[in-house]
Amino acid sequence: MADTKTIQPEQDRANPVVELRIRATPDQLPVLRALAAAIAVHEDFDVDSIADIRLAMDEICTYLITRSTEDAVLVCRLQYVDRTLSVAVSTTTVDAEYPNTRSFGWHVLDALTDSVDTRQEPDPAGYLTTLEFTKTNGTYS
Repeated sequence: MADTKTIQPEQDRANPVVELRIRATPDQLPVLRALAAAIAVHEDFDVDSIADIRLAMDEICTYLITRSTEDAVLVCRLQYVDRTLSVAVSTTTVDAEYPNTRSFGWHVLDALTDSVDTRQEPDPAGYLTTLEFTKTNGTYS
């Protein structure tokens, strides 16, 4: 069995991070939605919140995939801390275009989540673009 200290010594064992790296292609969207929903189910989110999380994941991943560079990888990190699911999805995009906060898609994200944010930094292949959202679990176990 692997010694986790040698894999990620700085990992916070009380609040683990789930990370998935996949091709930045539309056929991978069901995998990402399923991952987010599985974590939400595991953390006892209600059915409506799980649906919100799946839709928010779909929206941010679609945005990134449609702007990604050829052969890009989508990196999705999910962490549940203090009754809040935090999701960050990153990829290399071809341009420095930020999401239009007046678009329908952004309003959908804003309505489905507790917070949504965008970060971008120059990358040799384009721009490393990250979209993040949080969703608080209103269910008390």
